[in-house]
Amino acid sequence: MNAADQQDFRLREDAVTAILDRGRAEATEEAAHAVLARSTDGGAPSIAELALLWFSPLPAEVLYEHALARKTVLAQDLETFSPLYLTNTCDAECGMCGMRRDNEALVRKTASVVETDDQLQMLYRRGMHAVALLTGEYHPDKRQAALRRVNQSLRTTQKLGFGHVLINVGSIESEEADLLLDGVERNDDGSLVANITMCTFQETYSRERYARFMGTNTNNPRADYDRRLVNFDRMYRAGMRIANPGILVGLNPDIAFDMLALSLHTRHLEAKGMEVYLSVPRLRRIAGSRTQGGVGDEDFLRLVSLLSFGLPNAKVVLTTREPEAIQEKLVPIVTVLSAGSASVSPYTETSADFPLEASQFEVIDQRPFEEILEPWQQRRGSIQNFDPPQTS
Repeated sequence: MNAADQQDFRLREDAVTAILDRGRAEATEEAAHAVLARSTDGGAPSIAELALLWFSPLPAEVLYEHALARKTVLAQDLETFSPLYLTNTCDAECGMCGMRRDNEALVRKTASVVETDDQLQMLYRRGMHAVALLTGEYHPDKRQAALRRVNQSLRTTQKLGFGHVLINVGSIESEEADLLLDGVERNDDGSLVANITMCTFQETYSRERYARFMGTNTNNPRADYDRRLVNFDRMYRAGMRIANPGILVGLNPDIAFDMLALSLHTRHLEAKGMEVYLSVPRLRRIAGSRTQGGVGDEDFLRLVSLLSFGLPNAKVVLTTREPEAIQEKLVPIVTVLSAGSASVSPYTETSADFPLEASQFEVIDQRPFEEILEPWQQRRGSIQNFDPPQTS
């Protein structure tokens, strides 16, 4: 292991469990109020204090109000982006994902370069100036071709002038990043000039739950927990300075464990000087499955409130996997509201298609993104990377 590798993120599950046990034991109402009082003036609670707040008898609404007060003081702009799937093919076997390679209920589709360019131009015309480019995760012998394909679309986003591009292609090797980022302008220190974010959701930080859903087959490109865990560190060395870790809420019944592990990961990335976006989507229905187990609104409110309050420099992402009522509640304490379809090339000039049989997961709010975002734009004055054309 070289010196750079030694600085990569490591997670000691026993240490996280010990923090949770201590938090559970100390979680009185008085102790929770003391933590909130110390943190309200600008200081962030410690990881141990986050555990205490999770287990405290305080209602989620109280934690929400403190998160709202802090977000009001920070006055962060609301941001947005739309997902754009280049394909719904995948070599991985993730049990909760509609795109897994053995899901015979999913209708497979791959967009051509021309189709994707048309989609990007359409999004830009409609005023959506930030986009996430998504593919499946592939075996090493396929990965280079997939990354070249993403690079072609990435170059198009730069020509069109997209303000933010998120890339969700799974974990890749350092040398593969050269293919992915070929032609992208860099600063003198090798970092990227453009706002380009690597998205790699661990889904769950529990090794046992990870193995249950992502498998242990070495032929499965998603099965290596540790390789995925340090993907952001590899991408930092490749010049990327924005990271988007995340958990799939409901995959692990122990939400507090994943919250603390995600928080530790975030603080590691922030210490490297990276900007961090946090994704906490809830499990949703997929093609071939009637239901997906998840968590209730109260626990979800508690989780988002604590991440917003406890990691004030990170940007929590809410998506239209959530219904309108949950968006209405949570947008005031998050930084990003992402709206769009989880299908391949779904956008039209005025709306989008949402076929569950061709999507990674079910999107609950299927309104056009203009309809979703414009009320928030009116309330906040503007939304970063959303600039719909003026109508006469």
